[in-house]
Amino acid sequence: MTDPTIPVLGLAVIDSINPSALAMTLWLLSRPGAVSRVVAYVAGIVVAYLALGIGLMLGMGAAMRTFGAVFDHPVVLALQFATGLGMLFYAIFAPKAGALADEPLLPNVSGLAAMALLGATITMAELVTALPYFAATTLMTSARLAATQWLPLLLAYNAIFVAPPLLLLGLHVLLGRRLGERYAQWRTTLRRGAREATLWIIAAAGIAIAGDAANRYLALQNHDQDRPIQIAARPG
Repeated sequence: MTDPTIPVLGLAVIDSINPSALAMTLWLLSRPGAVSRVVAYVAGIVVAYLALGIGLMLGMGAAMRTFGAVFDHPVVLALQFATGLGMLFYAIFAPKAGALADEPLLPNVSGLAAMALLGATITMAELVTALPYFAATTLMTSARLAATQWLPLLLAYNAIFVAPPLLLLGLHVLLGRRLGERYAQWRTTLRRGAREATLWIIAAAGIAIAGDAANRYLALQNHDQDRPIQIAARPG
């Protein structure tokens, strides 16, 4: 069984480059009461993302226990490998430059509970872009990790995922007055690089998915080669 820790944490680093979450964080930092609002917003993200991850692991784990032989069939592994390569080729050959991404709708909300709900809502609304998360849960499920193994890894993934907004918050606390005028400029930069960042995320998820299929196929081949050959004894 291949240890998925390093690939999973690598996907978490890539997934943390989330232009939408960072742009919203910068907007919150430019508003009054920024510290408590950003903390509540990040807490909402963690709760929603962690709940999604636990749900995926439990559901995929149950499916693996029931249909494990199907998921390990060479045809299924070939389809998974092709899907990963397709994602990688799309990320490589898709146009990198494009129009400036639209400014995200800035909500008119107040209160810490509302900010936490905002973080959870944005996270759930952007699940279609959570490809690294899906790839990470696929890796952990394929490795057949016990709950005592995948839950700490999932917690570490989520901690890395929200590290950039928390880093921005730390810089705001230390250098808020000096950085205040740059928040709008940074949001524009994020909007310009949003498409390229998304393509990098798709490429990383594709590599992980294809690599997982290849590793599982090779493991099955090695297992078959190591299986002892039984010779039937001739009668009398």
